[in-house]
Amino acid sequence: MLDRSISSDLISWSEARRESSVALHDGVADSVLSALQAAARPIIVAGPHLSSRGGRTVLAQLEQATRVPVVVLESPRGVADATIGAFAGLLRQADLVVLLGKALDFTVRWLEPPVADGAARVIALDPDGGLLARAAREKGNRLLIGALADGLPAAKTLIARAHLREPRPQGWLIEARAAIDERPRSWESLASSTPGRLHPIEVFRALAPIVASDPATILICDGGEFAQWAQCLLKARRRIINSVTGAIGAGLPFALAARLHDHQAPIFAVMGDGTFGFHMAEIETAVRRNLPFVAIVGNDACWNAESQLQRRDYGENRMYGCELLPARYDKWASALGGHGELVDEFSQLDGAISRAITSGKPAVINIMTESIAAPVVKHEA
Repeated sequence: MLDRSISSDLISWSEARRESSVALHDGVADSVLSALQAAARPIIVAGPHLSSRGGRTVLAQLEQATRVPVVVLESPRGVADATIGAFAGLLRQADLVVLLGKALDFTVRWLEPPVADGAARVIALDPDGGLLARAAREKGNRLLIGALADGLPAAKTLIARAHLREPRPQGWLIEARAAIDERPRSWESLASSTPGRLHPIEVFRALAPIVASDPATILICDGGEFAQWAQCLLKARRRIINSVTGAIGAGLPFALAARLHDHQAPIFAVMGDGTFGFHMAEIETAVRRNLPFVAIVGNDACWNAESQLQRRDYGENRMYGCELLPARYDKWASALGGHGELVDEFSQLDGAISRAITSGKPAVINIMTESIAAPVVKHEA
């Protein structure tokens, strides 16, 4: 079948067409802005396609123009993603939620209690008519406005129209932005209690100033609990995560593609040991094609995301299939011609990162870590 030639008249092409190739209509934009003005605690939730550098720049402008907090939901953990701080608490307070190119789905828990106020109104702006229909079906009279619109043009239209209106008071935005940016003070004292192992937060305390020092840095976060600490603590405008699907294993291929795209920028790929195992052979590809980057591998010899779920749902005595070996992934990288570093003490970390960067090779820093659950940010009074 792969070798057969087929006449073009035998091929059935989809008749689907993009329904919203134009920006949001000014009249609808004005209605959205009026609803935001009337609400006491509105929130704008943007879809993953707006998580690019350009998208985030426009969303920051939208937040300032409307004085309404804006977040991007791009993680399978949805409102529980530690990247957005104590956002889950804000959502419970919101009386209006604008879904800007963001599907009403499991990541927002369908905007139902206890995640959201059962009386909160909803506005859905989306290029997919099917998703608008679903929002109408699920929310009923709670859906205030549903309109076909692409996320980025809609945001730009809202910005332009907002500049023609009296601005909202800033109180709610200041409160919400503080909660989104918040990281618990109690984290400042977190450290490993296990000899020969690091707490994930120790890894990213060391990496944070390096990532922040170059605005061109590309950060790739792939996997479960360990990578969630990176997403929460590392600030990078150029970031790729493992998407709403939650699929893991693409971190190394992502790093290769990022290096092909940008020959100069620092590239850090953060992943757990289970994730690294999916495509270990891509280290050879990277060496052969001279595509240097630094992989930060949190090695707890465990499928930690699964172990955390099993421990929570079934108990310690009913955990199954979560064990891995404390393998020397650093030696694997070295054997394939890359650079490898083993870290099992915090004092080794800075030197290992520095050597990995200056090696000019695909580098793997194999960091022995504790099996720590992903961070959860709750508002601290």
